[in-house]
Amino acid sequence: MKTVQGHYDQFLGPVYSWILGDFEIVVQRNDGFFASINLSPHGNGIAVDLGCGPGCQSLPLARRGFNVLAIDFCQDLLDELDTRKGNAAIHTVCDDLTNFRSHMPEPPELIVCMGDTLVHLPDKATVDAVIDDVCDSLAPRGKFIYAIRDYVSPAPEGPDRFIPIRASDEKIFTCFLDYKDDVVHIHDILHQRVDGEWQTEISDYLKLRLDGEYLNARMCSRGLVISDQYQADGMIVVTAERPE
Repeated sequence: MKTVQGHYDQFLGPVYSWILGDFEIVVQRNDGFFASINLSPHGNGIAVDLGCGPGCQSLPLARRGFNVLAIDFCQDLLDELDTRKGNAAIHTVCDDLTNFRSHMPEPPELIVCMGDTLVHLPDKATVDAVIDDVCDSLAPRGKFIYAIRDYVSPAPEGPDRFIPIRASDEKIFTCFLDYKDDVVHIHDILHQRVDGEWQTEISDYLKLRLDGEYLNARMCSRGLVISDQYQADGMIVVTAERPE
C-alpha cells in the first residue's frame, strides 16, 4: 500500500485534472460558493489553500482579490497551477500541509482546506494538530473553510463500493471503497489505452473516516464560531470564523 503522497506522486497526480473533467467549471462552482458566503478580502488579503491541488480553490480566491499561499505535496499538481495562474497573486509551495505555518508571512484572514484533503492526513492526532494550528494562526475575523466527504454514514455494500469516476476513449477510472472502523481503504483503478492496447494500473491508500461534528467541536474549543454548514453530493462543507 502506498502512502498518500506516494499515491499522488506516482499514480494520481498525472491524471487528477483529467478526472475532474472541465476544470473551469470546477473553478466556477467554487467561485459560486465563495460568492454565496460573500467572501472577499477585508484585511491583509492573505489566504492559505491547504492541499491546493491544481488550483480549484486558489484560482477563484485570487480572482476575488486574495493573495494566495497555495500548498501541496504533489509537484505535478503545483506545476499545473503555476501554468494556469498567469499573473494571479498565487504563490505555490511544495510541502506537507502540516508545515503551513512556516510559510506564512503573517496571520492570514482566510484558510481553506477543501477537496476532501483533511481525510488524507495520517491519523486523528495530526488532524487535531492541523486544526489547532489553523485556529491559532488566523487573524481576528479570519475564516476557515473545510470540506470533507461523508465517510461516517453507513458504509456502502456490494456493488455500491465500486464508483465509476470518469471514462473517455483512452482512459477509464474507477474507485473501489473498503470501509474499516476508522479508515476507508481506497483502491483507484486506471484502465488506459497505450499503443492501441488497454493496460490496467491499481494503486491503494487510506483515508480517515472523519466526523464533521468532531472537527467542529475541536474548532469551537479553540475559539472559532461555526457560521455556515451544508452537505451536498456527499460532501460536508463548513465555514468557521475567529471573533475579533
